[in-house]
Amino acid sequence: MNKRHGRFGIVASLFVIGLVVVSLSGCPSAGAGGGDTGGNDDGDGDPSPTAVTFESAVQTGGATGSSDSTGLTLTFDVDPTTLTADDITVTGATKGALSGTGTTRSLAISAITIGDGETVEVAIASPSGFTIVGSPQTAVVYRAVIGTAYQGGIIAYVYQPGDPGYVPGETHGLIAATEDQSTGIQWYNGSYTDTGATGLALGDGQANTDAIIANQGAGSYAAQVAADYTNTDTGTGVYSDWFLPSRDELNALYENLHNQTPPDGGFADTNYWSSSESNSINVWLRAFSNGVQLTSSKLNNLRVRAVRAF
Repeated sequence: MNKRHGRFGIVASLFVIGLVVVSLSGCPSAGAGGGDTGGNDDGDGDPSPTAVTFESAVQTGGATGSSDSTGLTLTFDVDPTTLTADDITVTGATKGALSGTGTTRSLAISAITIGDGETVEVAIASPSGFTIVGSPQTAVVYRAVIGTAYQGGIIAYVYQPGDPGYVPGETHGLIAATEDQSTGIQWYNGSYTDTGATGLALGDGQANTDAIIANQGAGSYAAQVAADYTNTDTGTGVYSDWFLPSRDELNALYENLHNQTPPDGGFADTNYWSSSESNSINVWLRAFSNGVQLTSSKLNNLRVRAVRAF
C-alpha cells in the first residue's frame, strides 16, 4: 500500500471520530427529562425554583359564637407539589394534617388560642423546588362562646381535650335552659332507694336522669320535670332532649354562667339539684349563692335547671 495514502486514511478516520465525539457531547443525558417537581432550567444545568403565590387562607367548620373553626383552606396560583404540613406554621391555633392536591389545600386546626372573630397567621416556608411568595396570610376564625344563645338555650360549657364527649375537630358541650323548670321540687318520687344515678362527671347527667326515672317511675320530681321540658322557640330551635345535670355539669353552669360579672343565665341565688346521688337518702346540690357543693336529703324542695348536650 502507498504509504502516503495510508497516512491520509488514518488522519481522515481520526477526524470522523472527533466529529462524533463533539456531536454526542452536545446531547442531553438520558433521563434528564424526569417528572415535574418544580423548578425551571436556567441554562447552567441546575433548575431554578418555581415561584408560587400563596393567595389566601380561609377558615372552615366554624360559626361565630357557636362552633370552633376546624380547618383552613389554602389557595395558590400554582400547584406546590412538594408542600407538606412541616412547611406551614400557624400562629393562634394548633395545626394538623394537610390534605388535598393542586392549587387548593386543606389544613386541619384545633386548640384555637385567640378569640372568636380574631385572626390566625399562616406562614409557609418554601418547599423543595418552589419559592413561596405572599406569605404570611391571615384568616378570621370562630369559636364557641360561653353565654351564646344556641340550640334552645345558652352555651354553658365547651368540651376540652380529655373531657368525655370531646371529639377532635368538632365542637361539643353543654347548653343550659334559659329558665328554671321548677322553683322548688323534691328530688325523689316519695321513696328512698338507690337509683344507680351515681355519675358525677361531665357527660353523666343524661344516664343519671334515665336511671332516676326508671327507678322512681311516673310523677313530679326533679329528674322528671327536667326530662319533660321542651324549650320555647326563640329563634335557635326547639328541643326536647333535656336532662338533670350531673354534679360536675351543674358546677359548669355555676362557674361559667352565674359566677360571672354580671351573672348570666338568670339563676337564683339559692340551691339547685344535680342528678348525682350520694346514697339512698342524699343527693349532691350546688349553692348558687356562694358556690358551695354539698349533699341534701332527697325530700327537700330545690330548684331545677335542665341542660342538654350539643
